[in-house]
Amino acid sequence: MINPFRRLFANSMNRQYALGLRSILCVAAGLLILLEALPAAAADLKERLTPEVMAIVFPNAGKLGNEEGKPPAIPVYQGDQITGYIFSTLDIVAAPGYSSVPFDVIAGVDLTGRVTGAKVIFHREPYIMNDTRRQGLLDTFLQRHNGMALQGGNSGVLPPDYVQSATVSARAMRGAIFDSARLVLRSRGGRPKVNVPTLDLESFQIATWEQLLEKGAVVKRRFTSGDVGQALDKAGARGGKLEDDLGKPDELYSEILTGYFSPASVGRNMIGSRPFDEYMQRQTKGSHVFVIASNGPYDFLGSDYNRAAKGNKFDRIRIVQENNSFEFVRSQFQRLGTGGPQTGIRGNRYAALYALAPEAKFDPLKPWRLELLVHSEMPDGRKTIALPVDYKIPADYVMMPEAEPVPAWVDAWNDARTNVYILGVTLIVLTLILIFQAPLTRMTKTYRWIRHSFLLFVLVWVGWYAGAQLSIVNVINYMMAPFHNFGWGFYLAEPLMVMIAIYTLISLILLGRGVFCGWLCPFGALQELLGQASRALGLPQWNPSEKLQRKLWLGKYISAAVVLGVAVFSLDMAVTAAEVEPFKTAITSHFTRAWPYLIYASALVGIGLFTERAYCRFLCPLGGVLALLDRLHLIDLLKRRPECGNPCHLCERSCPVRAIESSGKIVMAECFQCLDCQVEYYDDKRCPPLVKDRKRNDPTRSFKPRSAPVTARVQINTSRGGAK
Repeated sequence: MINPFRRLFANSMNRQYALGLRSILCVAAGLLILLEALPAAAADLKERLTPEVMAIVFPNAGKLGNEEGKPPAIPVYQGDQITGYIFSTLDIVAAPGYSSVPFDVIAGVDLTGRVTGAKVIFHREPYIMNDTRRQGLLDTFLQRHNGMALQGGNSGVLPPDYVQSATVSARAMRGAIFDSARLVLRSRGGRPKVNVPTLDLESFQIATWEQLLEKGAVVKRRFTSGDVGQALDKAGARGGKLEDDLGKPDELYSEILTGYFSPASVGRNMIGSRPFDEYMQRQTKGSHVFVIASNGPYDFLGSDYNRAAKGNKFDRIRIVQENNSFEFVRSQFQRLGTGGPQTGIRGNRYAALYALAPEAKFDPLKPWRLELLVHSEMPDGRKTIALPVDYKIPADYVMMPEAEPVPAWVDAWNDARTNVYILGVTLIVLTLILIFQAPLTRMTKTYRWIRHSFLLFVLVWVGWYAGAQLSIVNVINYMMAPFHNFGWGFYLAEPLMVMIAIYTLISLILLGRGVFCGWLCPFGALQELLGQASRALGLPQWNPSEKLQRKLWLGKYISAAVVLGVAVFSLDMAVTAAEVEPFKTAITSHFTRAWPYLIYASALVGIGLFTERAYCRFLCPLGGVLALLDRLHLIDLLKRRPECGNPCHLCERSCPVRAIESSGKIVMAECFQCLDCQVEYYDDKRCPPLVKDRKRNDPTRSFKPRSAPVTARVQINTSRGGAK
């Protein structure tokens, strides 16, 4: 094992590595010193809130107020009532995503604590910029949060890979929306923080009668004469005298509507603010108020409530919850005026309010049912059937405790569990290939099949499916993260990427650059597989001379220096400069980007058909960084013999990327660990020293008889010596 620093500064270091070292280390030093400034102050929120954005973030808004308060937000009105707020995540939490530049998402929240819409209007997320497909996925991802509650914990309700290969950015924007909305509502006396599910009696959100029905604040059920007849038959009460006779089976017998009236967002919208307030003030605090209405010949009122002899009891309705049954008398009753041109609850034939005392064993958060009772007077006495109307308070009117926030990286790893297992197995397989490379490369056909299958899997699953293409952008973000107060969560936010990055770092220190570039890079796999196909088709191949190749190798170091250098001054420019990598186009975007990117990526792929891995060898900035750090690797697994380079040049000629010098030395910084040289090294039918040994030890080889002339023996000995 050789001291890595001795390796790094050995006199034998090539001039191109020295130049690359100086360039990249200078740029890296600049990255460690210079921090990118935050973007200039954004325009006023109203200026950013264009009609197009407004239609997304709060589509049912009436009029807007002025931006005010801490944190700042714009109130949204329906008439004279505030129904919600519009805010900017940049103005409130200034959260960054995968880049270090904070994004700006404008969003809305109503007074019930639900997101009304969200639209990102500014970001510098590297895997989304200049990618219309992924930008569209992000817009859709944010819009799907419409109607989502802030309380109760909703971080996992959407597909985690909805914005494939940009989940860190998507999760960060979702988190910023929820955090900002909570701050806005709390600062304006919104829903208080609760520790257990609690009925929200005070918050008010304007809703029409149709909206109350749609969300389940009021439920409605129709019973036909046929429904009642079936219930009577089942109870053995058919033939008795009914208070209202049955009509034809499909005729309406009774339509019942009911709901829990006490929340302001229900009661005020039903009967108006002033009548609601006056009625609730007359009730004991904590009373449970129900609204009941009906249409059809059989109503819920009956007549017994007007008879003192009957106890002024309503004998046609009762509320049932679990094992408790609640009945009402006239003192608990308030009739609502109905009929005429009125709409809503008053547009029904009958409507009334019923109140239960606070001490009644009723829990408004649990399901309950209203039972409409139909009595049949039979010869042997009265029989009663119950027609049920089930009800559960909608989630809009329930304040939920805020779930303990789960770190975004934990959420990401849980969501990617299956992919993590698959990639873990993949890395284990690669490790075994490297450990057992000697016996594998002795079996030429088996090894070729294993390598090609592995590269195909890396291209299709790791690259095109999982989008886990390591990039120079990752290097930039990993280097800059400590200076933007990013903790471990930032590094762990992309499970597959962090697994590949850690594996690459370890393998780089132990074995060199070639493990990633030769085995785990999806674009490299694409180039090699196409190169294999091109040679099978007989396409002409070109490899530069050793002298020219040394000059071309400098391209990747210069490319890396430019991208990293630009990142010091502007991340926006760095993201643009990083387009020298065709990875986003060819791998993560599946060749679905704008035509300039397609032409560039296709050109690089096309060049690779005629020169093995041309991009990887001569232009890749990530390859430049890894090739530079390769000088520190500790272990050389590739076997060599004294004959390598003098006189034998078999491995040199078989190396597809010309990483073996004419002297026989392997330039590890340019080696992709394809192991082709090891296939030759162990092939006793091609490797000259092994061929010689095999022939020497072959028992079937015929020798000249001892009586042969001495000169013949001398010639034989001479020929052996020449073969050595």
